[in-house]
Amino acid sequence: MKKILILIFFVALVSCVGEDNEGQDFGNILDSPEGLILTEEDHPDGWMREDCFACHPLAVIHQVDRSGTGLLLLEEIQEFVLMEGLASCSICHGYNGIPELLE
Repeated sequence: MKKILILIFFVALVSCVGEDNEGQDFGNILDSPEGLILTEEDHPDGWMREDCFACHPLAVIHQVDRSGTGLLLLEEIQEFVLMEGLASCSICHGYNGIPELLE
């Protein structure tokens, strides 16, 4: 059983895109067709997954303004995400293919 759990953890770990010392770098999300809103096309590995923090840990998200605008209030965004947890993701990034989040 222990080996199975280790294997599952390893698979989950490698399925996530790595991050650098300045947070995760998936490029400028505003360049995608729907902007901040996730689509299956630009988020294929995470589409319909509710566990955003499995691949986007709190410690590495919203660290750098990659929008190119310089207008993101990163400290405020980080604080909001810490307070609201997973519920905060859909506010900016849409429902990620999960119908229950539309309600």
